[in-house]
Amino acid sequence: MHLLLDPLHYAFMQNAFIGTVAIGILCAVIGSFVVLLRLAFIGEGLAHGSLAGLAIGYLLNWDLYLTANFYTIGLALLIGFVHEKAKVTLDTAIGIIFSTSMALGIALISSMKFYTTDLTGYLFGSVLAITPFDLRIILGASILILLIIILFFKEFVFYAFDPEMAEVAGLSRGFLHYSMLIMIAITVVVASQTVGIILVTALLIIPAASAQQWTRSLKSLLLLAIFFGLASAVIGLYISYYFNVASGASIAITAAVVFLLSLIFSRERQPLRRSFGLKETTKKL
Repeated sequence: MHLLLDPLHYAFMQNAFIGTVAIGILCAVIGSFVVLLRLAFIGEGLAHGSLAGLAIGYLLNWDLYLTANFYTIGLALLIGFVHEKAKVTLDTAIGIIFSTSMALGIALISSMKFYTTDLTGYLFGSVLAITPFDLRIILGASILILLIIILFFKEFVFYAFDPEMAEVAGLSRGFLHYSMLIMIAITVVVASQTVGIILVTALLIIPAASAQQWTRSLKSLLLLAIFFGLASAVIGLYISYYFNVASGASIAITAAVVFLLSLIFSRERQPLRRSFGLKETTKKL
């Protein structure tokens, strides 16, 4: 028990633990809709595209968090705009915007004589360095997004399962689409403090994908995704603390292990169980 409680005696671990729990829940909820809407690539695109926002904030000596947030929201809206107006697929729009933005970020960073750990922390994650100010931003963003999801839950669920029918039923497809893009953008930037922009997609996608192996019920999917997200984040945090490895990497690897175990042991994957020499489980009718 002391292995679990001893680290929490330190203020920086308390901040890291609270921030990790909040991000784990937020990414699991948003990630569930990302998986249902098949928007996994946009999470990756926004994460890598936000590099330019970080570089701009660093060069202008602005707050990296706020600059990256506004920049990434702009990217999300631009992706939606290009997708609609240029009549290209969403993946194509993401690829164009993401590659251009990342190229801009690389160009700006390469022009710097040096860059500090502030910037590398966003690239690779620095959950153990979360400050009280960072924690307030994480909690504020998480609460705001979760409240929006709760208030418009039925609308977002309808849109996730059948966007065309949602529009026919009188729901504003544009409002729901752009709202989801903005929430994904904010989640990506907030989560980058924990796992870094390079690995943020792992925490956004893998818990929801793991939950999909166990259930086809949306309610169960959300609950399981939250459980897997929290487990991955907290276990990864302790691994990072005790083994002195990058927090983002340890959280991402833990999430991947959870996904692998879900693939092997899930009742939804009987043929895969047989390939591992495991007995099939039977469902009670």
